[in-house]
Amino acid sequence: MKKNILLLSTLTTCAVFLMSATQCAQPAEEGRRLKKNVQVLQLSATTMMDDSGFKFSEVAKNQFSGVLFETNYFYERSVYPTAEELVVPDEKFFDVKSASVRSAAVHPMVVQMKKWFPETKSGELVFSGDAHCMMKRPQHYISGTINALEAYSGAALKLKLAAGVPLPLEASFKMDKMRMDLSFHAYNPWSRAEVAAKNTEEFKTDYKAGFGIDLGLIHIGPEFYRQVGLAELTLKALKKSVRELAETLFSKGEDWQTRIMVSGDNKVVILGGHELGLKNGDRLKVYNQILTWNGTACDPKAQLTGATVVSDTKDPWIIEIQDAGDLISSARVLNPKEDTSIEVGALVKLHMFTEQVQAEAAAAAAAAQKPAASQKP
Repeated sequence: MKKNILLLSTLTTCAVFLMSATQCAQPAEEGRRLKKNVQVLQLSATTMMDDSGFKFSEVAKNQFSGVLFETNYFYERSVYPTAEELVVPDEKFFDVKSASVRSAAVHPMVVQMKKWFPETKSGELVFSGDAHCMMKRPQHYISGTINALEAYSGAALKLKLAAGVPLPLEASFKMDKMRMDLSFHAYNPWSRAEVAAKNTEEFKTDYKAGFGIDLGLIHIGPEFYRQVGLAELTLKALKKSVRELAETLFSKGEDWQTRIMVSGDNKVVILGGHELGLKNGDRLKVYNQILTWNGTACDPKAQLTGATVVSDTKDPWIIEIQDAGDLISSARVLNPKEDTSIEVGALVKLHMFTEQVQAEAAAAAAAAQKPAASQKP
């Protein structure tokens, strides 16, 4: 009996140990991050990769949009509405005859604004000129190029699709590796300066032994790309490029930011909503800025030459998201100031996520209970 109990105890201990070890071995969930608004200027490939019936450049760009949507780094900003779509009368307060205007008046962003400011007429919710400027430009412009596609047999380069390279190097060969070379650049949309650049390479090596390519029989077009698994390689390469570009931007201090669109009495509206990963309860910090321009402020041809914070950098406004909406969010100001107010177009950065706010509140509550418990007789 004692022997059985000892055996059961030993097995239980081992099971607990194994369960604990298994749990420890599991990777921790990736922490939350906010997506940056971006606009893709172009994603091009060497014309050697395009065929009269198959434009690889277009296929790659479509794949890139999907990668941006699925990954947790960027949000393709081109879907945002223009300011002109928002500045419309409201038939509740105005005699609107045009069906097109009535349709525009119920744009989702306008509906949200009416929800947050129910007593305000749409005509009074017109965004200022500075806000239009902030809305029309993302945080980064992104440009990418697929520089080359190479096929290898062992260590020998057998095929290279790139500008200025004769095609093919060999018409028939056994392939065991394919390499894609890409380069991506991120630009500041205000100053037009390059803020990050990253060159990336990706490989496909899971070809069957003796995988043969005969360019005398296979045209460089859809058949070739399907046979060599180029869609898979391109997807892997684009995902890697996005991740590495995001990491490069972060390493250079290009952290997430957005702008104040509307500023009211202790209540603001910011550009960006749940599509950027914002949640109710997230806290952001706000800074007023003075912008200097080469040209007319906010003009499409103007170039931003300077941005100076003119509010308290040590004690910024802290706002808390009340409603993370669609493309925009409403927030309340936690620490309003008597002598100054948040300006339209003010810079907004992340302060802390709602999970951290809740954790700190729980820790503070627990700490407050300890002295009370220690005083009990």
